[in-house]
Parts: sequence; structure tokens; C-alpha cells
Amino acid sequence: MQIAELKEIAPLLAGGIGAGATLIAVVVTSLFNLRVARLNIEAQSRQKTKELKIEKLEDLFFLFEKWQVNFSNIYLIHLRCYRGQLTFNEVIKLVNERTTLAPGEAQKYRMIMDLHFPSLVQAYAPVEAARKRLVPFLSDPSVSRLSTQEFKSNQVIFEEACEAFKSKVSSLAHETLELE
Repeated sequence: MQIAELKEIAPLLAGGIGAGATLIAVVVTSLFNLRVARLNIEAQSRQKTKELKIEKLEDLFFLFEKWQVNFSNIYLIHLRCYRGQLTFNEVIKLVNERTTLAPGEAQKYRMIMDLHFPSLVQAYAPVEAARKRLVPFLSDPSVSRLSTQEFKSNQVIFEEACEAFKSKVSSLAHETLELE
């Protein structure tokens, strides 16, 4: 090849090298942007998952506490019957008037727990066991012949089990917030 031919090819060669370098730069930049976008999407997904988990824990805590207060009010009204302060018919009337749970709220907190936080089912078991021990006292004391002292003892066990469960839910929320 002669120098004259090289001079004619040089601009084309320089243009080709420049275009190739530009294409390589575009590819490298695109790959970098793709990686950054993927990392951002993953971070946003983790944040959204964390926010959803906290929201569900808040719902669980709120609905459980509402259920606990409602159940406590019911058994405290029944305790007044056991102490002879109310008749059983008055108890039934008061319970119907003072129920604070909307239909389905008790099922909703159980659903949230079962679907989103199966690890809490074991922590909830003592609450259910304590509730089952109180249920027999939600009847007419003249028929059931159960003792007021046993009623009070079971009430304390129920309240302690509820507080332990709420503490577990709260701990799970704190652990979730501390992640990352």
C-alpha cells in the first residue's frame, strides 16, 4: 500500500475507530445503567415489602387489641353476674349493646396472622388456650355452678397471654424496622 492510499483510508479508519469506541461506550453505559436500575428496583421492592409487613403488623396489633378489649368487656360483664350484681338476662342485654367488634374483625386478625405471619401462630396458642378456659364462664352461673375465684384466675391468665402475644407482635415490628 502506498502513502497516498493510506491518506485516503485514514479518515475512514479514524471514523470507524471513533464510531466503534462510541458504540462500546454506549454498550458499557447501558450495562451500567441496567445494573443500577436493577439494584434500584430490588431496593424499592425490599422497601415496599418491609412497608407492607409493618402495615400488616399494625393491622394485626390493632385488630387483636380490639378483639381482646371486646372479649375482656364481655367476661367482665359476666363476672358481675357471678358476683350477683347482674342477672344473666341483664348480662346478655349488656353484651349485645357493648360489642365493639365489627363483623369479621376477629376473623381478619386471624387471617392476617395465618397468611402473613405464620411464625406468630405458636405465640398465639396460649391466648387461644386461655380464651377456651374462660368460655365456660360465659354462661349462667346458676346453671354452670363455676366459682368466681376460678373465673378471676382464668381472667388473669388470659390477660397475661394477650400481653405476651402483643409483645411478640411488637418485637417482630421492631425487628422488621431494624432490617437493612
